[in-house]
Amino acid sequence: MSTAPQKQVTTLRALVTDDSALYRRMLSDILKAIPGVEVVGCAFDGEDCLTQAEKFRPDFITLDMQMPRRDGLSTLEEIKRRKLPAEVIMVCSPTTESAEQTLRALRMGALDMILKPSANDLSENKRNLESQLLNQVQTVRARSGRKSLGTVSESSSVRITPPVSVAKSSSGNARFPTPKCVCIGVSTGGPAALGSVLAGLPGDLPVPIFIVQHMPPVFTKSLAEHLNRSGQIRVSEAINHEIAENGHVYIAPGGKQMRVERKPIGFQIQVTDDPPVGACKPSVDYLFDSVHRAVGGEALAIILTGMGSDGLAGCKKLHASGARILAQDADSCVVYGMPRQIVEHKLAHEVLSLSAFAGRITHLFSKQKVLCS
Repeated sequence: MSTAPQKQVTTLRALVTDDSALYRRMLSDILKAIPGVEVVGCAFDGEDCLTQAEKFRPDFITLDMQMPRRDGLSTLEEIKRRKLPAEVIMVCSPTTESAEQTLRALRMGALDMILKPSANDLSENKRNLESQLLNQVQTVRARSGRKSLGTVSESSSVRITPPVSVAKSSSGNARFPTPKCVCIGVSTGGPAALGSVLAGLPGDLPVPIFIVQHMPPVFTKSLAEHLNRSGQIRVSEAINHEIAENGHVYIAPGGKQMRVERKPIGFQIQVTDDPPVGACKPSVDYLFDSVHRAVGGEALAIILTGMGSDGLAGCKKLHASGARILAQDADSCVVYGMPRQIVEHKLAHEVLSLSAFAGRITHLFSKQKVLCS
């Protein structure tokens, strides 16, 4: 009796770096228990990490942010300077200082981050780390698969698929309703991607922008503050019950859900403690569903780099209502997961490189600004 051949899983080699013996042991034990992962070393600080990274050439490194002799940031910088091929996942604490350093690390090229759990129960902390590390291993594996297969280059930064049929406006030539807002979903690689997009937008955009970036509490506030300093458009972490203003970006707080409701005076933001949607809190689908209920097809939806399929269900609803949907292309994604779902389900009206988004958004609203002035 013949059996189907088993699919080979490439083993990922991991290097754990932490000055705490307890965390080195915990991270190492969890990673060893994940199928297809081999822990090739455990380093006690940044210098030891660099020595072992040169020796073992791991596929990914977990890198503690706070360490003696050489901290996580300077170690990451040296890893990049030496062009060591490992993906780097920062391990950080839930503090404002750590959040700011972690965002800097992500801008420097770290793949993602995991948060050190702070519960009093050791078993609960271990379960928390197991969940985070499993997600990171899946992300590293996805990145590894893309590198081995290569990516398909496009002759143009913009590819357009046939749009959904939408009733024409009074001008007689519009294929989409005039958007009343922009909603963006993003995950792994998001801080750098958002920095690229928002830095190129004008401060007088005639609509508000609502963003879900998968991040824990504290980190989304630091992200908003950084983005607010980086361009003309205003950026802040969303506050419950506030009325959204045009030309303002609102980022869903980490660990919360964000939805919007249409009021006579504009969009009102609701920050809730509703349960996760598809294990995500904040959730892109949660936000997009509320935008669909608030304005139907009068929205511009954007899906940027990220692992998984959050945003797919929401985009299906918005697409059916006639909203325009943009997705990031594979070549410019850190992880081509969320955008890929949109493209493969034929929901994307345009597929753009990251560098093209700011100009495209500005162009789509240029006529609307004239009408509103």
